[in-house]
Amino acid sequence: MSSCKKDQSNYDYKDHEKITVTGIESSYTLISELESLNLKPEVTSTDPNANFEYLWGIYETNVQGSVPVLDTLAKTKNLNYLIKQAAKGWVLVYRVTNKNTGYSQYINVPVNVVTEFTRGWYVAKDDGTDTDLDLFLTPTSIVPTGKRENVYSSINGSKLPGQANLLSFLTGYKSTVTGVLGNTRTLALSTDKDMATVNVNTLKKIYTLDNIMFDTPPVKGPCYTFLGSGAYYLINGGNIHSIVNNSPNIGKFGGRFLRDASNNPYQLSKYFMSNNSGNAYLYDETSSSFFAIGSGYGTALSSISDVTGTAMSATNTNQKVLFMGIKSATYLPSPALRYTFAGCAVFQDKTNPSNKTVSHVEMDLFTMKFTNTSLTSADKLYNAAHITMPFGQENILYFSIGGNQVWSRNLSNNFEKLEYTVPAGEEITFIRHKNGTEVNYAYNYIMVGSKINGTYKIRMFNKSSGSITGNPIVTLEGTGAAKDVLYISPSVSEFTHNIQW
Repeated sequence: MSSCKKDQSNYDYKDHEKITVTGIESSYTLISELESLNLKPEVTSTDPNANFEYLWGIYETNVQGSVPVLDTLAKTKNLNYLIKQAAKGWVLVYRVTNKNTGYSQYINVPVNVVTEFTRGWYVAKDDGTDTDLDLFLTPTSIVPTGKRENVYSSINGSKLPGQANLLSFLTGYKSTVTGVLGNTRTLALSTDKDMATVNVNTLKKIYTLDNIMFDTPPVKGPCYTFLGSGAYYLINGGNIHSIVNNSPNIGKFGGRFLRDASNNPYQLSKYFMSNNSGNAYLYDETSSSFFAIGSGYGTALSSISDVTGTAMSATNTNQKVLFMGIKSATYLPSPALRYTFAGCAVFQDKTNPSNKTVSHVEMDLFTMKFTNTSLTSADKLYNAAHITMPFGQENILYFSIGGNQVWSRNLSNNFEKLEYTVPAGEEITFIRHKNGTEVNYAYNYIMVGSKINGTYKIRMFNKSSGSITGNPIVTLEGTGAAKDVLYISPSVSEFTHNIQW
């Protein structure tokens, strides 16, 4: 080949320039509107004639449906900036550019922005008529050092009507609390008469049943809010509504799901089996049948098919559900590429209430299989209340007997064991299992709530092989009757806790 163009290429192959930045930590946690980023980095280059220019910026990490936007903070070498961002995850960007060479070095640092409300134990409690929240502050470890009592009513001016039910946490919930529609870290507080979504930044309510649906519901409560695969679900008055997360939404739930094409009436149980990786499985007390919803889509509940070898049909079971919960999720590799689930349910026959069974339940898409074990009056589980089970851990149930005893039942061998007895006069109000893995805040607790003389205690125990060990590691105390507890921190997401009874 030939050419008339003069070759003016640069063949002076020098070593690549290296810009070094020191004096910036690997991450920061700061309180919004109170603490500042005061950074004085040292910058050097292998170019002896380097002439630097600087840029500081910040962008949000928890963004759905849009591209993160870098907000410029400063164009100076040093940074002195009062954090004003909302309490959530951000990334601080420091760009150093050598104007002589055009070469730039980028430093990206995670920044957790918090308020006093974004870390601690939240307790959902009631006085028999109305519900409130207590917050136990944990600035340095999982064991609290302070308490903010009745924070919901003190900030919103009134309590939430009804007796407390479940407390859930949502991180992809959409709202305009910052003036722009976006993901909002949200507590979902449910009662037997109402529910509220609450901005965890400020503890101000976003919506209640009065305005969280496009149409005002004819019935208010009982309410239960929980997470499914790509969707949030709200059971209100026995009917279910959804928000599909990966579709445009403004944080409001759609119309009620129909039971079927004929719009037959239904009344969902308060118990459900749901996980962020698959269908939500529900039980209709009117037809005594199981149904499912996949990813929040559709207008009607999906019926369940039976699997060969099941001990009973999922349709017209003639059973009352005394408890059901999910205990594990198993990923099926290619070509299936989906999760299957295992759970547990305790049933009582509607025709003969003395007949009770505990069932191992296997769920795959829109099929269910039941393996039943009959219970007798000699079994402690036969008279159980406040049943719960751990997710992804031991194959075990925890429950209360007589209002003051905590028992366990190993579902692999049916062995039952007395785990703990609350002091005389106290009455158990709930039992939960929850765990977290955050550095310096890790826990794996069996939680026992009790009440006495208008006050509550929540005792949190370590466990070994499923059994309670030693004295409580954490004890929370306050006024009212506690019904649920949840730990929130900047690193907690909606996937951290599997919400169930």
